[in-house]
Order: sequence, then C-alpha cells, then structure tokens
Amino acid sequence: MIKPKVAILGGTGFAGRNLRNELEASGLQVAVFSRTTGCDLHDLSTAWQKLDAFHPECIVNCAALVGSINYVSDFAADVVDHNMRIIMNVYKIAQQMREVIVVNPIANCGYPGVMDSYEEMGFWGGPVHPSVLSYGSTRRMMWVLSKCYNEQYGVRSVNLIVPNMYGPYDSTNPNKTHALNALIIKFVKAVKYNEPEVEIWGTGKPIREWLYVKDFARIIRRAVNEQSMSHDLVNIAQNRGHSVNDLVQLISNATSYKGKIVYNSRYQDGSPKKIMDDRLFRQQFPDFKFTSIEDGIRETIEYYQAIL
Repeated sequence: MIKPKVAILGGTGFAGRNLRNELEASGLQVAVFSRTTGCDLHDLSTAWQKLDAFHPECIVNCAALVGSINYVSDFAADVVDHNMRIIMNVYKIAQQMREVIVVNPIANCGYPGVMDSYEEMGFWGGPVHPSVLSYGSTRRMMWVLSKCYNEQYGVRSVNLIVPNMYGPYDSTNPNKTHALNALIIKFVKAVKYNEPEVEIWGTGKPIREWLYVKDFARIIRRAVNEQSMSHDLVNIAQNRGHSVNDLVQLISNATSYKGKIVYNSRYQDGSPKKIMDDRLFRQQFPDFKFTSIEDGIRETIEYYQAIL
C-alpha cells in the first residue's frame, strides 16, 4: 500500500506535535505548517503556495486558537475570528487541490451543552454550552464546511469528534493549556516548590472523557492510512468519564502531594457531564486499546517534572 503524504496544520502545537511523532515513526512523509514554520493560515495565498509545494494527499487540521473556558469567554470574538478564517482557508485550499482528504479533529464542545447521550446523530440537537460558545460554534462549522465542500466540489473529509485531551507538549500557561494538563502542572509545581495548597478552578464536579494525546495520534494515523470511514462524523469515544475530583485524587496520589486542596467555585464549570457514545467508534476501530487514565497521568506527570 502506498503511504500518503500528510500535511499537519498546527503541527508545532500540542496535538500536532504528538501526531507528527506518530506519523513519522510509522514511516509516513510528513510536513508541518504553522505560524512558527512561516505558514500563516490566515493568509490564503501564502498558505496555498506552501501546501501546494508539498502536494499532500491528506491534510490534518490541528490548527486552532483555543484555551481554557475562561480564555474562550474573555477573548470570544478573537476565538471566532481566528478559527473561522483558518477553517475557511483550509477548505479553499482543499478545493484547489481536489484529490486531498481533510481530516478534522472536532472538539466535543461542538456538541449541545447538555445531552442524555452524546451520540453523533444528536450533534445538532441543541445549542453549545454558553461557556464555550465562541470555540464550540467554530467546531460545528468544521463539519458544515466538510459537507458543503463535498457537495459542491467533491472534497472528501474525515470528521472525528475528540474529547478533552491531555499529555506531553502542551502549553505551560494555565489559561492556555488543556484542563487535565493544567491540573498536573499545578501539582508538579506544588511538590517542586513545597507549596502549602493547590487551587482547583471550579467545583470539581464536572465529568468528562479524557483522551491521552498519544492515543489520539494513533487513531489519526489509522484514519490517514485506511481512509475508509463509513460515517462522516465519529466520536473518538471510550464511553467512560472521570470527574475533576477523581483526577485531583489520582494526580495528588501520583505526585505524593501532601498539602491542602482548595476549590475556587468562582470559575466556571462548563457542562456538567459529557461522556460520548462509542458504538460508531467501535465499528471503525474494533481492536483499538486506549491508554488507561492512570498510565496516561503518570506519563504526563513525568513529562512536566522534566521540563518545569
């Protein structure tokens, strides 16, 4: 089987860097496109020239302006503006390339804020949660553009809905990093500097699925290689969640933190519970084995202990 050439947009960021490592290790020819490599995806002409020079068979769009729920509220207009321009330009480029396949990791904040079961068929069953209105709405538009550009121009897309991720190579800024990584950073620093207490943003009650970023990279590798998705929207799902309180306990035990843990309920909690249905995922990836939350947290702690 001929292995496709893959362009990773946002390939120097959290998800993109882990994906690059995975794809290169599997022998794929990979190129990274981001602002730090001189490719501003807001500039359609330049981005087109740089991508066309590589001529990929597959584009994985990991590029995004995102942060904590406080960040996407405080900078809501910037979040909408930057992300919509990126998405639009990606599909304008894909239209010109014609044979390229676009892989969209779509954050699950695109789902309605409250659902009994987060099934793919309910993706449009209500508004996104107000706490993520700016970012969640742009995630929905990824799917909209994938459908519209397929109908008119025949552009093919693979849309995978992704839960909260964690793992190495994320930002160390607590307002920009992913939620579970932010918790790990707090405890690693508290142990290193012998801090008497750790503050947790929110009540600790929200329940989420948590995806180890290296598992994400393995799934995207398979999607890129196989290109045989039978549904246009599929959850990357384990159908299992953990509350923030659960995570705090796991992290404090793994770091041997002995200080006080304080919850600051002035910060938003977001949606109370978000666990995704895994039936379509298991149809597409019946043999996939996820990293346990305990092992993923341990490896992420070791990463941050080495860099902080």
